[in-house]
Amino acid sequence: MGREIILQELSSGEKYTVTLPCILGRGNEADLSLPDMSISHKHALIAETDDSRIWIEDLKSANGVYVADKKIRNKAVLKTGDSFQLGNTKFLISESEEDISRQTVILHSLQPTEKRSLDHERLKVIYEITDEFASSRDIGDLGERIFLRFKEIFRQDRGYIASFQEDGTLKPICLCSGDETVPVSRSIIDRLLQNGESFILEDALSDDAFSAKESIMALKVRSALCVPLIYHSQIYGLIYLDRNVPGAYSQEDLQFLRSIGFILAPLIENARLWSEHKNRYANTVETLKATEEKLIETERTAAFVRLAHAMAHEIRNPMMVIGGLVRKMARTESSGNNDSFSAIMMSVNRVEKVLKEVDGFVRIPPPVKALHRIDRLVQEEIDAHNEEWLKKSVRPSLSVTTPHVMVPVDAVLIRKAVSMVLREIIFALPDGAALNVSITNSGNDIDITFGEADRDARLSEPFDPELNHRPWSTSLFLNMAHKILIDHGGRLLMDPKALSVLPVIMRIPVTEKM
Repeated sequence: MGREIILQELSSGEKYTVTLPCILGRGNEADLSLPDMSISHKHALIAETDDSRIWIEDLKSANGVYVADKKIRNKAVLKTGDSFQLGNTKFLISESEEDISRQTVILHSLQPTEKRSLDHERLKVIYEITDEFASSRDIGDLGERIFLRFKEIFRQDRGYIASFQEDGTLKPICLCSGDETVPVSRSIIDRLLQNGESFILEDALSDDAFSAKESIMALKVRSALCVPLIYHSQIYGLIYLDRNVPGAYSQEDLQFLRSIGFILAPLIENARLWSEHKNRYANTVETLKATEEKLIETERTAAFVRLAHAMAHEIRNPMMVIGGLVRKMARTESSGNNDSFSAIMMSVNRVEKVLKEVDGFVRIPPPVKALHRIDRLVQEEIDAHNEEWLKKSVRPSLSVTTPHVMVPVDAVLIRKAVSMVLREIIFALPDGAALNVSITNSGNDIDITFGEADRDARLSEPFDPELNHRPWSTSLFLNMAHKILIDHGGRLLMDPKALSVLPVIMRIPVTEKM
């Protein structure tokens, strides 16, 4: 029986298992008949040479045969992972499962002495990388040496260290080869950004999440390692290695690369900061101006906190007296006045509840940040207010249009800020109204928008003069949310021309500001 290979049609993903030699065409005399009218009846022959290589021959077809997008004259050699085109149909060639298993190298357990030697070699790589960064801060010069050491351990065909830009694109820091572009599959980047986790790809063509991705096929990715570069709770880059061999990497390889990633992350970030040091001097005036504005804002916030604390203290004492007297009168007076007493007690309880909120506002702790999925935090808080939504017949909906959902925040405080905004909105919403909540990119920030916002509108913060005539600008709930966002380096924004509290925008930076 001849050698079996798999031909996968890139447009539909359909796979054909054929035995060599095999004639491809549209007619009945072809071994594999294809329904493409641009393919000749006997279009091409795929066969195997005596030295086990695969070749394809053009059988004098009308439209020719293309290998790697280049038309062949007569014959051409094919390798696993190559693509070829007949007429309008493009195929990817791969081995059968049996041949793949024969080609996969089986690694047996190392002897104890060998394992210690391997550990020593890997520790030596980590030491050398760290030592080289200590002696030089030029990342470009170090890139070639870093990947030479990676080659000793991982035997990668390609690799790169890259950083994420504000628009979500990747900028290469170090490349394994001399290419100036990053040979990256968007499928792999999306998977890393989704959960911020390291992962190992044992065989891209057998992984359901990747097998239909043309970017994976075009790049001939079979095995891959990918780990994020995390520093100060920010995913700002990644290390990626791949090979055109299935099953090339193990969990031990992934753990080792993660260890290197943890070491490289602060070193690369410090090197980047060092290279930008001179540029910062040119921006001294702007930095001082921004710092002055921040100090003014902080002082205004501190003054508001002190005022709220003083007001709560002055109101609490008489309210305790009033509440005590009303409760005593309710127990001694006739039942005919119960409605009046109930109305008074309802107001007293409401004031006492507000005072508790003021106490909470004054005692908001500084944030303790970690990476969290911001869409989950918002959805959890929306679900926590289901009872209020049902009372008002409101069905809030959340939409997410950005892949950058991993944000460094204090999860408890951000949920509290979302809750404060929702409480103010619930109070203002009419029964049966719709509430759309969206999470989008805004430069280097994430915008959580409640209601429909005009992108061209000029937005204001609660303290801005444009909102002085709007009653909701003095809302305790919104000011509590604003205080939490300021502590996160963000802002609460509203439209001064709006006729209600909506829209409200919570703007949170996606990177940790140093």
